[in-house]
Amino acid sequence: MITRRHFGAQAATFAALLSAHPALAAFPDRPITIVVPFAPGGANDLAGRLLADRLGPLLSPEGRALVENRPGAGSALGAEYVRRARPDGYTLLVGSASTLAVAPASGAASARYHPTGDFTPITIVGTSPLGVVVPTHSGITTINQLVDRLRAEPGRIGYASSGVGGVSHLGADYLANLAGTSAQHVPYRGGSQTAESLIKGETLYAVDQLGSVVGQVRDGALRLLAVTTRTRDANFPSVPTVAEAVLPDYELTTWTVMVGPKDLPDEVAQSLSKAANTALAEPRVRERLESTGTTPVLDSSPASTRAFLDREFGLYTKIVQRIGLKLD
Repeated sequence: MITRRHFGAQAATFAALLSAHPALAAFPDRPITIVVPFAPGGANDLAGRLLADRLGPLLSPEGRALVENRPGAGSALGAEYVRRARPDGYTLLVGSASTLAVAPASGAASARYHPTGDFTPITIVGTSPLGVVVPTHSGITTINQLVDRLRAEPGRIGYASSGVGGVSHLGADYLANLAGTSAQHVPYRGGSQTAESLIKGETLYAVDQLGSVVGQVRDGALRLLAVTTRTRDANFPSVPTVAEAVLPDYELTTWTVMVGPKDLPDEVAQSLSKAANTALAEPRVRERLESTGTTPVLDSSPASTRAFLDREFGLYTKIVQRIGLKLD
């Protein structure tokens, strides 16, 4: 039997717990801002908006989260804004491999930050394979033929990317570098323009997120030669990986991660991570992300996110150093 005295003791214990963790007791008591360091419309922006829609209500009945797009400097502008924000959980970043790996690894002046040293990791939103694509009218049908063409015409073949310093830039340059040759970088302002340049014959190949080119691949305008992950993609099981087909050391994956400013209270980071995992497990959220080629990660924690970022930053740093990428 629960007596009034017993209930009073429980209430006092709970009050003491909240007093010891004031951030947890009050969080969130105002809207959370989720900074997306890209222009509206891309896969990263969609991930931020899906999380914003569900994160607030999952944290508290009156909770709200809003997306603020802060593009610029290869996505480093938005990251720098969050880095300088108060570590209270009300300003968060949904960043990509370009934001939290390529930009700082390249030594860009706009990205003088470390992905885990200057931010509090919260959760891994999802991972996305990249694909090596060529226009179907190019006549190239295998990744081996593309590599042979690059080697036969060093420095003369053009590749498209969605911007200087992005993963698509890094991936295409890395492909040529591992093949022992070079190619010309032709940057565009987004994935749609990248595909258009291939179809028009302005460039010969691109390494882009599968979700950005899957439509053109399925309608026959582009040919998917290989995927960049270590294992084949479940949606294209007959398409080889670059590593198995021609370049054994080639591996690249892009991803989306949520972080906050450095020194975010652990209880706040844990609450945000658990709410994000719950949101990502919801069928509507999961299906929307999968439609962009992103595979949601449903069980990450601040600790596992930190380990993931450290590992990926190390990998991208090695690639940046190998190809000599400099963004300034």
